Amino acid sequence: MLLKITNQARDYAWGSKTLISDYFGIPATGQPMAEIWFGTHDGSPAMLVDGSGTLNQKIGRQLPFLMKILAADSPLSIQAHPNAEQAREGFERENAQGISLTSAKRNYKDDKHKPELIVALTDFEALAGFKPLAEIQQLFTDLSEHPGVSAGFRTMSAQWLALLLEADGLKKLFASISNSRSNLDGFNAELASLADGEAQFALAERLNLLYPGDSGVVLSLLLNHIYLEPGEALFLEAGKPHAYIQGLGIEVMASSDNVLRGGLTQKNIDLPELEKVLRYESQTQSVIHPREISKGLFHYASPAEDFIVYRAELSGSVVMADLNLPGESILLCTAGEVAVSNSIDEREVLRRGEAAYIAADSSRFTLAGSGTVFIATA
Repeated sequence: MLLKITNQARDYAWGSKTLISDYFGIPATGQPMAEIWFGTHDGSPAMLVDGSGTLNQKIGRQLPFLMKILAADSPLSIQAHPNAEQAREGFERENAQGISLTSAKRNYKDDKHKPELIVALTDFEALAGFKPLAEIQQLFTDLSEHPGVSAGFRTMSAQWLALLLEADGLKKLFASISNSRSNLDGFNAELASLADGEAQFALAERLNLLYPGDSGVVLSLLLNHIYLEPGEALFLEAGKPHAYIQGLGIEVMASSDNVLRGGLTQKNIDLPELEKVLRYESQTQSVIHPREISKGLFHYASPAEDFIVYRAELSGSVVMADLNLPGESILLCTAGEVAVSNSIDEREVLRRGEAAYIAADSSRFTLAGSGTVFIATA
């Protein structure tokens, strides 16, 4: 079974009004166009192009993964996602408490974990994972000794440095900063003022203009600041703190909408719950470079068990015949025009921004044309 699918853009406040329309030629709505979902999650199930209903109605079940177009014009919240056990427990607990699935106080919209992979289509900026401890220690040492800042500023930095050096120091530091939101107005403004001479504070300055006094401005200093070039990717496992800052990408994840937020947002922040799911591991964040496994077919390696991600580059000299994937798949064309046909003589043409579902009963398929297609498969 081969089905052409579509969906409407979600208008989250951090979304871009231009990135999706400019890149894909999808008509602008005049509102932020933050995400377009291609999958079966109840939050925004994909629709069949022929108008006969949603993809979940057609196939009668949920896919284990979800593919999205994501377009950020301003930062998403600093956040983390639960592992599978935490998601089940949290979902059951909030159900028992009678919290509506649509409530702004709801943390767990479903009972699933949410590992995710983001592939950049444009230059893409993100925060991901705690920096190595030595880098965080040096940062607060520099701040506590900086001659150009106030005595109060140096004192607070020294206190945070002392916390970091204790047992479970990173956990204590994160909690201290997160719970200091009402006391950070002056600190954040002063921190941002350092950006003129200190490149490491430039992002803090940008964030403070958007969220003055927010604890996320300081928390951002604890995280690896990542720049992806088009085609590069990041993988974010359960418990890893992260925030997308700006750019357009293709995101593939387990089919979940569970998010615990810690800053840079007007949405619900539940610090005790976030602190329970966070993994306080400090390390340099690795960028994923795809590996060409056959001519024109690239694989994005990750430890995810819910999905596999490929990118196919087609041209007059590159046709992919009888591709055999392990399960049902979503295909999304991001450039050019590509014809998709399967082993039971079904055929669809995808242009940029268009997507299709391929069932497991026709997992052998052929791609031809000139363009780029991302493939997410179970």
